[in-house]
Amino acid sequence: MARVGASRRKTPFWRPAGGSERHVHPSDLLGSIILGLNDGIVTTLVFVLSVDQASGNAHHTVVVAGLAEMLAGGVSMFLGGYTAARAMHEAYHYQVEVERQEIRQEPEEERAEVTEMYRAKGFGGPLLDAIVHHVTSDPDRWLRVMARDELGAPPEEGSKSWQAGLAVGLSFMAGALVPLLPFLAHISPVGLVSIVCSVVALTITGAARSRYSRKEWWTSAGEMVGIGLAGAGAGLLIGYLLSLAGQ
Repeated sequence: MARVGASRRKTPFWRPAGGSERHVHPSDLLGSIILGLNDGIVTTLVFVLSVDQASGNAHHTVVVAGLAEMLAGGVSMFLGGYTAARAMHEAYHYQVEVERQEIRQEPEEERAEVTEMYRAKGFGGPLLDAIVHHVTSDPDRWLRVMARDELGAPPEEGSKSWQAGLAVGLSFMAGALVPLLPFLAHISPVGLVSIVCSVVALTITGAARSRYSRKEWWTSAGEMVGIGLAGAGAGLLIGYLLSLAGQ
């Protein structure tokens, strides 16, 4: 374990850099939903425009392929979200076990870390000594303090992992419906309407995304719209190139 001082242990990847608190309400689930919506909109927009252009505006082909992409993407996002949540939970508990072993095997170093932690919080003198003694006199309390102050709050576990997976998977499919709806409803010109619907949806989700950053809502919305328009251009270009290759 690194010695106390300048070479402190790296911040765990599930905690913000610098150990700053995260004040995100009502829950991080909303962040997963916004991520899934944005991903579903942009990915499916690129996909349906590519297929539409490459197939010579074969409506049935675009609808079938788009629905298949929406369902496959939703399943993939669900599995990815669930796996990521489980992996973070397991990594956290592995680090807790590492702390437990270090308390047993290197108690003086760990005690010095506790001292430095509470000194950094402004305690000193006899009060600091009393706090360190209180914390380190009980191994379970000692472990809880080390886990809380060094590792931060544990990632969600159990049913929460399923919720994270479902949130991102279902929101991906909901987002995918936005560029696909004009094709399902036969609204002409389908390509243009699909782009317009996607831009409107990305403006809304981009503005909501600003809640999780320091950006103003219009900056975040503008970025998402820019990404969507770039995706639309890429989809049309890919479809055009594929149509040339098929000739």
